[in-house]
Amino acid sequence: MSRRLFSNFQPRTVVALASLCAAAGLFTIWNSVQVLVDIWTHDDLKSMGMVVPLVCYLLILRAWRQLGWETEGSWWGFAVLAASAGLMFLRDQMLLIVTVNKDWLLQLPPLPLVAVVYAAGMVLLFGGKRLLRAAWFPVLLMWAVIPVPETFSRRVDLPLQHVSATVARAWAHVLGQPLTQDKLRLMFTPQFGMFIAPGCNGIRGAVTLGLAAVVVSYLYRFRWYVYAPVVVGAVLLGYVFNFLRLCLLVVYYTIALPYPWMQHHGLIADYIIGGCLFVCALVIFFAVAERLRNDPKDVLPEPAAETPQRWHRARPLLMKVAAVLAMAAVFGADVVHEKRVDAAARAATAQVAPKMPERIGSYTLVRTWEETQFLVPIYTWGEYAEVGANGAQGPHVMLGVSPQSVHDAEVCHIARGEDPTWHGQIVTETAGGQVELTAATYNDGVTQKLEASTVCDHGVCRQYSETSQHLTVIYARPHRGVPLESDTTRPTPVLLKVESMDTMTPVKVMEPRLAATLEGFLRQANLPQLTGPFGRR
Repeated sequence: MSRRLFSNFQPRTVVALASLCAAAGLFTIWNSVQVLVDIWTHDDLKSMGMVVPLVCYLLILRAWRQLGWETEGSWWGFAVLAASAGLMFLRDQMLLIVTVNKDWLLQLPPLPLVAVVYAAGMVLLFGGKRLLRAAWFPVLLMWAVIPVPETFSRRVDLPLQHVSATVARAWAHVLGQPLTQDKLRLMFTPQFGMFIAPGCNGIRGAVTLGLAAVVVSYLYRFRWYVYAPVVVGAVLLGYVFNFLRLCLLVVYYTIALPYPWMQHHGLIADYIIGGCLFVCALVIFFAVAERLRNDPKDVLPEPAAETPQRWHRARPLLMKVAAVLAMAAVFGADVVHEKRVDAAARAATAQVAPKMPERIGSYTLVRTWEETQFLVPIYTWGEYAEVGANGAQGPHVMLGVSPQSVHDAEVCHIARGEDPTWHGQIVTETAGGQVELTAATYNDGVTQKLEASTVCDHGVCRQYSETSQHLTVIYARPHRGVPLESDTTRPTPVLLKVESMDTMTPVKVMEPRLAATLEGFLRQANLPQLTGPFGRR
């Protein structure tokens, strides 16, 4: 009897082992997991993505149960996991970003694709091809870990902000309330009013209802001609109820005008109104979905039931579990090592933080500052001015060193909708050897500036950019010449800026001038040596 128990597993044991491997296997794509968590916790519009892995996990278990918990897994799933882990490790050591028409940008491989490939590999490894076919929907739904791409935010989210403000302003005028001329601020008095921020345009409620409609329509097995209208209707329902929320909030502000104590509770009133309306929207949505579900012509027939398997062979399953845990241990050891080195580095830098040098050749440090985003340091900046023999200051050059392993300035400009007026490559000699930089010029009507970025790693600074008419590829080749365990450094992004108040000179004339100033500065700088203290991890 003990031999039989050792050679066979019950379904709950199979599920527990597969779930353990799915959790431990996250170490193989740990940096991607960290980036996703940062996105979910800092971007309210994308925060819904954090529930997607849990929903997909439950849907995969549901499909697996319908197949009788069969464990005819394929080792091709392990090959997929190993290939994706190697690709993620390579991506973490380099920069590879593609931009299309200077409007749509993508770091390769994209995070949603990583999530889909990881889920597909786990399903194929433990459940086999049949489970992968049965669970195609939750596997592909992993793409929604980032539910709203940046391009959608810029093209749809911001215009809707203005539409929402227009609706709220029109309703306030109907109620006879005079408002300020600011299109996005509705000020009922100089000190009392509200700002229609991008988060007030209903897109979060619409995304939430849209994702709920996608999952519910899949569970209810709606036919395609019912599925699509249900999802679209749920998204529109979110927007309609948000406009109603804004109108009710305007009514609240109008009532609160003579009552100061009510004015101090406007935020709470907004939460209460929004919560009640969202619940009403959910009630309407599920009422319609249930009515459609009860109509046979709107629902696909149920698949044939499988015969449940009570026992499962232990040896093949344990081999797969051991393989996944071994691979997770290899990558987990690197994660633990990096965390330990990071902690030691933070303790050391807390006592002696890296500082910009006071002089670089004939250039003197004028000022320093820190650039942060979401309380995360992006660059440590130093502005340098060339000092002549008579003490007069010459050209100014700004040098920024990033504590992030991967950061590209041009991508940040593109994400903000700022297009370069010129783009190219700069190769120049420096005191530390030849450096290769990706450069671009920008003109905002106030200043005309040249920005050049590179990545310094193990004594070499190089970054490349290849541009066609519609496509730009920005990349930095990996340069790791030491064993993993003894490597306590990381690639260090560097950004240099040269600005001019002359915004009228054509870029074809201004760019060579700014580039000459930058090259004059770099000839006196040793970038690998300068960035060394910033690159220790």
